Amino acid sequence: MRVAVVGAGLAGLAAADGLRREGADVAVLEARDRVGGRVWSVPFAGGVAERGAEFVFLSDDVLRSTAQRLGLRLVRKGTLYGDREPRGGEPVSRDELEGAVHRLRPAADANAGGTVADVLASLDVSPAAREAITARIEVSSAYPADDLDATVLAETGAGFGRFDTFGVEGGNSRLAETLAAPLGPALQLGTPVEAITWDERSVRVRARGLELEADGAVVAAPATAVARIRFEPPLPETKARALAGVRYGQAAKLHVPLRAPANPSAVLAVPDRFWSYTQLGSDGRPARFAGAFAGTPAALERLRVDEGPAAWLAAVAALRPELDLVLDDDAAMLTTWHHDPWSDGAYSARSRSSPLDVAGLARPVGPLAFAGEHTAGDWHGLMEGAVRSGVRAAVDILGR
Repeated sequence: MRVAVVGAGLAGLAAADGLRREGADVAVLEARDRVGGRVWSVPFAGGVAERGAEFVFLSDDVLRSTAQRLGLRLVRKGTLYGDREPRGGEPVSRDELEGAVHRLRPAADANAGGTVADVLASLDVSPAAREAITARIEVSSAYPADDLDATVLAETGAGFGRFDTFGVEGGNSRLAETLAAPLGPALQLGTPVEAITWDERSVRVRARGLELEADGAVVAAPATAVARIRFEPPLPETKARALAGVRYGQAAKLHVPLRAPANPSAVLAVPDRFWSYTQLGSDGRPARFAGAFAGTPAALERLRVDEGPAAWLAAVAALRPELDLVLDDDAAMLTTWHHDPWSDGAYSARSRSSPLDVAGLARPVGPLAFAGEHTAGDWHGLMEGAVRSGVRAAVDILGR
């Protein structure tokens, strides 16, 4: 069996890995000049910074088992992703905040069919507590609370608590690179797919200067990139509608060198909708840089990220005066995803006005299987979701 895989992010590479290990002849076509997609690790300030997906959670069973099978070690970051100290807004005590958080799940159940904003409005808590929780959810989802489905409050990425976080030793890109290594010349970088012709028994994939015939294909690109591919015949209306309905959060990351390393920390800028964190490096010692992550289009506009890092650097310095930051535009590293032509955003959001059609997104169409974090249901928006979706897509193809 010959299978074409469109996209060499974690989803496409997980699908290719599963297919190859079952004896399929796999070819992977990737538009970028690197593997990993929205996983992107780079050297920075004497360590490794994640310009894209960063945190691995204890509940990420498939990703963790995949890393273990590949001989990759997960290292503790020390950053408490779910326990961010709120600053900048009206003061709120830890006890009050924790009490409000414990009431989120029952309130979400009572407001089924509503938005996160509806749930928070129903809570009898202080405005300061409500605003801090709203900021946390909007930052993590990279999407406004008034259009976030209330079910977001049950997802891992929105979790509150003092749970630990992890990353792949040497950077999360190593997971993608290790999955890609056995492919050799079967992996074609810088090869964006332009058209897919298909019938019930075969596919023909056309890319720049290349035409590939196969028995099936895994389409493992963000929905925004899939929209640029010409399908002949067109995808069924239900599939096309599901893909068109995916909404993406808008986010940016800023990495700033430190003159002296800082212990792991997590601080939430409530009004400005970003959080700043420090972490351990792969050697277990404090890294010599701080990270910041801003979510929602309004936050990116407020921080003027399209103009460069200056405004955000000043905001981080004001938020974290205890950090010995190198406040130099040239030293800072700014990453935006809404400018990326192959994603046009950060990760899928569970919009209330345009709900994720989980079943429709994951359902195969003839010889075409579909993968990507946006197809992963409860695991959408996470590296775990990308890997799970690739494993599932490989099973879909092999099942034919």
